[in-house]
Amino acid sequence: MNRHMKTVNLALCCVLLAAATLLAQGATGKPKAVAVEPIKDVGFVAKGEMAIHEFVIRNDGDAPLELREVRAACGCTVADFDKMIAPGKTGKVRVTLDTGTFNGPIAKGVTVYTNDPETPTIELTVRTDVGQFVKVKPGYARFIMVQGEKEGKIVQTLWTPDKTPLEIVKVESPYPFLKVRFWEAKPEERLEENADQQQWKVEAVLASDAPVGALTEPVRIHTTHPKQKLVQIPVSGFVRPVMAVTPPVVDMGQMDGKAPVRFSINVRNFATEPIKVTGVAGDVQGINAKIEPLQEGREYQVQITFLPEARKGPVNGKLTLTTDSQKVPRIEVQLKGNVI
Repeated sequence: MNRHMKTVNLALCCVLLAAATLLAQGATGKPKAVAVEPIKDVGFVAKGEMAIHEFVIRNDGDAPLELREVRAACGCTVADFDKMIAPGKTGKVRVTLDTGTFNGPIAKGVTVYTNDPETPTIELTVRTDVGQFVKVKPGYARFIMVQGEKEGKIVQTLWTPDKTPLEIVKVESPYPFLKVRFWEAKPEERLEENADQQQWKVEAVLASDAPVGALTEPVRIHTTHPKQKLVQIPVSGFVRPVMAVTPPVVDMGQMDGKAPVRFSINVRNFATEPIKVTGVAGDVQGINAKIEPLQEGREYQVQITFLPEARKGPVNGKLTLTTDSQKVPRIEVQLKGNVI
């Protein structure tokens, strides 16, 4: 009898525990995240304009829904989103897609992170077809030039395929050393395939003294076209130095000063004419340097040796290369390290 009562009591406890658990869950509740339209096709968008859409997130649960974070894919940005959505209510995730670097049909997405245990992430996608109401040929400007040599010049031609009247209001250059100007093309300047319609010319000239480095920012053309006010011309390329040294700084790190330590640098000539490296000297005690031509007038390797008698302590000096060119008669390379 006692054994039977114990079994009944145990079963009753289990029932009560389960009921309590269910009651607690009912009281606490759970959020339920639902994307009303997770994929949105916004249709045709002119290149350079923004494709913008507000996604709706609905909370079908019985506890507040938290949108904890929204991460955008390349090309997308999230302007804002509702961080808390009450049960039975909706919130929004506003997504902006910059079409300036895209052409044709594209799909870009964002990931929404929630506190819904069954749907911790939601994928939202914006689809669009990026096109041009204003056509441009060649449609890009790529410069590869050497500093101090002939300036670079690229001319673009603009027209409207549907023959909508077009005016260029202004053209903006991303760099002070890239000069731009525009004019309406004369009949003899027009492209043959569209010679019977209005065309415009936009000229970009890269100055010969432009600083060494990469070109990455676009030229922006403002027009009167009712559906494409902005046309962007991607600018790319590189302004090279006359002579390039790799690496530009010789960092030798820690040296024990008991045995010779050897390094090398590469010297390359990008100029039109040959340039010879004629000499090398250093202002650091215990350094020897030797020039080895890889291609006379074009490329050299400089072998650097630090001898054991180098003075202990920090190394902070320079290596000076001399050439036979007035463009770059001297090249200085920083030397640094520490002899222990």
